[in-house]
Amino acid sequence: MKVQDLLRHLEAADVDAVVLYLAPYADASEADEIVQVTVSNELWTCERHRSKDGRIDKIYHPVVGGLSLAWNETTDQRWPERVVILSSTLGA
Repeated sequence: MKVQDLLRHLEAADVDAVVLYLAPYADASEADEIVQVTVSNELWTCERHRSKDGRIDKIYHPVVGGLSLAWNETTDQRWPERVVILSSTLGA
């Protein structure tokens, strides 16, 4: 999701509403409050990994970290991205 998409979704939201994060497959009672927003000044790398069964996974990491262990030059793609990080933990 891009920041412009997030802002569009939030247009109708109550400005006093609490922002929660719900992990995939989690129960609603496991939602965590977003307590920190970090606008990164550094570029990150987005890697798109294609598996043999056709599944596509995206992996994001700081550019300085190099490529992920699962990187396959013949099937995968990578590009730089600017990121905004939402966290349910301070200092993350």
